[in-house]
Amino acid sequence: MRRRRWDYEDWPSENRRWGVWLAGGTALVAICYILGIWTGAALTRGRSQTTVEYVPPQTGNTTSTSGSLTPIPGVEDTTIVTQIYNRAKNSIFTITAVSGGKPTSSDAEEDIGTGFLIDHNGDLLTNAHVVGSATTVQVSGDNRQFVGRVIDADQLDDLAIVRIPAPKSLQPLPLGSVKSLQPGSLVIAIGNPFELTSSVSSGIVSGLNRSMSESNGHVMNGMIQTDAPLNPGNSGGPLLNAAGQVVGINTLIESPIEGSIGIGFAIPIDRFIQLEPELLAGKPVAHAWLGIEGMDIDSLMQQALNLPVSSGVYVTEVTQGGPAAKAGLRGDSNAAKLNSLSQSANPYAALKGNGDIIVGIDGRSVSSIEQLTQDINQDEPGQTVVLTVLRGGKTLHVRVTLGTWPSGQNP
Repeated sequence: MRRRRWDYEDWPSENRRWGVWLAGGTALVAICYILGIWTGAALTRGRSQTTVEYVPPQTGNTTSTSGSLTPIPGVEDTTIVTQIYNRAKNSIFTITAVSGGKPTSSDAEEDIGTGFLIDHNGDLLTNAHVVGSATTVQVSGDNRQFVGRVIDADQLDDLAIVRIPAPKSLQPLPLGSVKSLQPGSLVIAIGNPFELTSSVSSGIVSGLNRSMSESNGHVMNGMIQTDAPLNPGNSGGPLLNAAGQVVGINTLIESPIEGSIGIGFAIPIDRFIQLEPELLAGKPVAHAWLGIEGMDIDSLMQQALNLPVSSGVYVTEVTQGGPAAKAGLRGDSNAAKLNSLSQSANPYAALKGNGDIIVGIDGRSVSSIEQLTQDINQDEPGQTVVLTVLRGGKTLHVRVTLGTWPSGQNP
């Protein structure tokens, strides 16, 4: 008999210190639980972009034509949420990845999430953490069962493609853009929370361009924050706008309990569109890597360490052999002592204050690790950037050739 469990994973939260590999750090976040994974007793975890206007709630049987709503024959009066749900539900699937042994093994565990059809080739988009390390997954939807082949999985962006022999009659969901959203915009989530298939919830956009840190130090930028209730099983499902277009991929929640408290996050669909050619071709996605660990500078840190600025990125440590180290960047000489402190301790007491301070990149000012990360996320491995660095009262311009994020390693 197969054993099920909730898959639980902490997205680290440190008050000041962020490990930066892609761009500089482990983000300042609370514990975030990855959705969509059934693994134990705790919770975890080509197309053109079209900007659309918000479509206000209305009654009457309608469907979408070129971003507008028109009547759906034979459907009774419904709300806009029901209209969008009825159009999208047949293109949304439950994905089950079995790990730890064969499906019939007593050691086997099931990770369950959601995926949705993006083209007529049978390609489903989902989260990488839904499929895990599986090469094939079980897919169900539209009253059918399929064996899905994992074409590609980009763990850092948490995106994966699963291909099934989908009937040509099934319609892929239209892709929109995060540019169609603003705080307060209506959004609709469809997925399989707690294995309740084809469940719909709705809410608004609570915030845009959020940054979330992963446990490996990589920072996901541009995230959509929503109060639409998301729960385990929603991972990999679509977040749709009022025109019925996919604007995000539901991926995680921030919660002190094992369920939604109205703070959920979705990866912007724009990120997938950017990576779509590589993912569909099964090519690995390369991510730029700087190779430092650092802390955001504020007025308290400035005073404690007698720093010359009240904002910027204080480099606590550089990764040996990494791009930053090769370029000559320096960390704090007491970094080893800092690593031994508990999170409740005062980190400033362990620091000597002689680490480099990054205040700019390619002529643009940098005030935080989040900002530095956003810049480097737009770069490619092998690209050279110029960091503006303060060291010993002098301003230096340090050229760094970015590396490729080492897979399977943490900062």
